[in-house]
Amino acid sequence: MFSDQVVKEIVATARRDQIDPASLLAVSEVESAGRPLESDNLTPRLLFERHVFYRELKKRNKDALAKAVSQGLATPKWDRSVAYRDQGTSQGRLAVLAKARAVDEECANRACSWGLGQVLGANAESLGYSSANNMVNELQAGGIVAQVESMLRFIKKNRLQPYLNLHDWASFALKYNGPGYAQNRYDVRMAAAYQKWVVKIDGMAIETEQLETNKPVEEKIDELPPPYVEPQTKAKSTTLWSTIFGTISTFFIGIWTWFMNLPFQDKALILGFMGFVVLLFVYIAKERIRKIVEDHV
Repeated sequence: MFSDQVVKEIVATARRDQIDPASLLAVSEVESAGRPLESDNLTPRLLFERHVFYRELKKRNKDALAKAVSQGLATPKWDRSVAYRDQGTSQGRLAVLAKARAVDEECANRACSWGLGQVLGANAESLGYSSANNMVNELQAGGIVAQVESMLRFIKKNRLQPYLNLHDWASFALKYNGPGYAQNRYDVRMAAAYQKWVVKIDGMAIETEQLETNKPVEEKIDELPPPYVEPQTKAKSTTLWSTIFGTISTFFIGIWTWFMNLPFQDKALILGFMGFVVLLFVYIAKERIRKIVEDHV
């Protein structure tokens, strides 16, 4: 389970970026199994994907592909029977990573999911890193803060904040984990973790630094975050348009969620009423056009 310091870092960052802290804690726990670092207490939590290694080598270093395949490090497609057979322990994951890096370090780092958010290294450039090697170096040097930032870069780039704040775990997991989320019960596990974190942090106080005074203060962390504060680096910035889009998305997702939870009879009634309004509008518009034409004849 996360240490108090890890919880504080996740909560502080969530509040800054207007994300429900318990939601971000839930995602972090499910993705990393509650362990941000491997057993060496240095390497961010990782999971090596053999099919991604194959794909990256094919694009970037074809000469090394045959070697990786022969060592069982690369497969053309994801295969459950071999994908994680030697990654059941931290030592096993570190050993696989070392072997893959010996073939091609950049491709090996691109083939791993990293840190609290298990962000795939192949996403490095799209998230503002110069390379996967650079991404891993930043995660390792920056500790928990860098891991949370990396996860949030992915969340913000894909506009997933509204799903977290609405606790729409199925929609979030679909976009974060892919179509296989249901089979792996990511949405169910995140929902359960969220309920646990809501209880755990209810009434809990954390120390955060006020930038103006650098004086620690205590604040409740079970509330939604305060107004957004613009980060200093371009890679982490949120534009006015993305803020507007997020607000609009939150509204329509809320309407859609409310509608989908209605009984069938209520849905039919609402759709029937909407259809009547559309037909009425068309009729009025048609009559208006007819009147204009008659007045000009």
